[in-house]
Amino acid sequence: MACVPAGAAVMCWIDSGDAVVQAGLTLVLSLAVTGITGAVMIWLHSWHPYVMLGFPAACILSSVVRLRDPSSEAPWERPTTKQVPWLQLALLCIGLGAWAYGISQVHRQTIGSTYGLLENTNVWFICGFVILLAGGLLELSRPEPRAWLLGAYLASLIVATYATVPILYGVPEYAWVYKHIGIAQALGTYGHVTAPANIYEQWPVLFAAVASVSGVSHLNPFSFAAWAPLAFELADALLLLGIFRLLEANTRTTWLALFVYEGLIAWVGQDYLSPQAFSYLLWLGIVAILIRWMLAGVPTHTRRGPVARMRAPFLTGLPTPRVSSSAQRALALTLVFVIYFAIVAAHQLTPYLALAGVGALAVLGVLRRGWLILLMMMAISGAYLASRYSLIAQQYGGLFSGANVLQNAGGLNGAFRDRPTTVEIIRIYTAISYSIWPATLVAIVLERRTLGRVVTPALLAFSPFMIIFVQDYGGEAIYRVFLFSAPWCALLIAGMLVKLRPVLWRLVIPFLSIVIFAAGLQGSYEAISADTFTQSELAASLWLYSHASHGSLIVLAVDDFPDLDSADFNDYNLKVIPARTQDSTTANGANLAEVAIWLDSLGYRHAYVVVSRSMDAYANYFGRPADYFQLIDAFRMQGWSIVYRNADTTIYRIHLPIPD
Repeated sequence: MACVPAGAAVMCWIDSGDAVVQAGLTLVLSLAVTGITGAVMIWLHSWHPYVMLGFPAACILSSVVRLRDPSSEAPWERPTTKQVPWLQLALLCIGLGAWAYGISQVHRQTIGSTYGLLENTNVWFICGFVILLAGGLLELSRPEPRAWLLGAYLASLIVATYATVPILYGVPEYAWVYKHIGIAQALGTYGHVTAPANIYEQWPVLFAAVASVSGVSHLNPFSFAAWAPLAFELADALLLLGIFRLLEANTRTTWLALFVYEGLIAWVGQDYLSPQAFSYLLWLGIVAILIRWMLAGVPTHTRRGPVARMRAPFLTGLPTPRVSSSAQRALALTLVFVIYFAIVAAHQLTPYLALAGVGALAVLGVLRRGWLILLMMMAISGAYLASRYSLIAQQYGGLFSGANVLQNAGGLNGAFRDRPTTVEIIRIYTAISYSIWPATLVAIVLERRTLGRVVTPALLAFSPFMIIFVQDYGGEAIYRVFLFSAPWCALLIAGMLVKLRPVLWRLVIPFLSIVIFAAGLQGSYEAISADTFTQSELAASLWLYSHASHGSLIVLAVDDFPDLDSADFNDYNLKVIPARTQDSTTANGANLAEVAIWLDSLGYRHAYVVVSRSMDAYANYFGRPADYFQLIDAFRMQGWSIVYRNADTTIYRIHLPIPD
């Protein structure tokens, strides 16, 4: 109900001419409508998630009416029988089997804190990836590669990459996912915004969608949140496959671009259950609509003026747009604005990355009614932001709070200053990934005589850089730029590579693919020990929120725990022991007296102090806080009352003030 019927009710009336695009837009539009419907109910204080039951009814009604339309008749194509590719199918099964067996032999306790999962994994796990990648490249090297088989290999690689963590741990990765779950549960429980000062609740579309799904299915979000990265990556790949086909890339270019893209973005970690992952998928839907129905062709008459002369070299060789009627374009524009509103109400940054892309296309005259589309999108995002800008200004300093371009482009490497080895590893795989930008420029230069052929992906590849001139987004701006740029860079690079001579093609592409996937997997699994949690830790968190009285103080030894995951999380005061307490010149370490002074200053009579396996892993991985383990030993020696303990978590209850 969340992923199909609402979109199907509309997409049966507007045919893209491509089955993949049709499926992708059905998914995107359904998710957008589900999220908007949930958000509207939240804003109106009228929470009825069973409204979703109306989506299938609308789909059936719309489809029946459409089927009665004589223009909907289309001939069925009977599939032709061809020789079964036994070798490629065998490689596919062997690769998946090796990966699955390798996963069964991995012990979480042996995962290292420097190189992560790949540090102490087994040969079967690695062989699974190698065989799947080799099988895909083998099929890609055929004179006529079979799209269905390439799709099977790509989907298998995505499954192997993103199902590993859920299988090993069974609960969502990353501490901030639990905050997202808590917000969704709060909206679903109370039916309205419970904390107006919480910036997440002011952009509620994703959380309302999750609450709707949870409310109708009676499934707790914990049961499906762990699989969100796999779901988002499969959905993104579906949309990108359709978009690359619309851009008239040949089969080899399209699939090579998808393989390169999946290897490139594996380390970015922006696909968990989050507003940015949701909005990124919706943005791909907007791109698909614009490319299918709103691309402009080469002007049929010569235009005069400086603007036209400046545009002319970039439009040479512009592909002929696909045929569409004025009614189809009008409906396509409506869908763009509906999906964009869902993005605007779901995430703070993605709308402006989308504006940068659409603006670049409009300025160069690549879009029909480009200025109208841009102005409407600006009006939607501006109106929504205006009523909430004071909150952003108060908490984050406003939209233009980071004018230092070099700092904005620096990322989070400074967070690893206490682990030189980790810094070097990060530099290696980020350097490999960021090399796509100069490679993309080379691909564009090679097409300099017919820039129109590559102008659309080129503009989408480099327009996201506008963001780093105004924002660092908590140190993550460059990663969002990379994510939004990666698919179009991958497409341009793939188009350049497939033009190599066959001898070079067979040498260069396997080498680059192995390097890219190795870097992506290392980045994806490197911090797995610190980023993941166990069922025991989640059970401890749920116990704490169900047993601690409202208004209690919850203190974490390190900010790495599945907290804020309860519907009433706003009723608790969560604090993290600072690395340096007040005026102390010594890191917290075993200086329990200063920790006691800090706790007493918070004004509570008692508190719950949490220590867990993930906090130990965090301290090992980041190399801080200094003397963390001495502090934990001091907790044990203090003799505090233990109110909960399991294999991975200990919760103390202490009365304040604590005597020296």
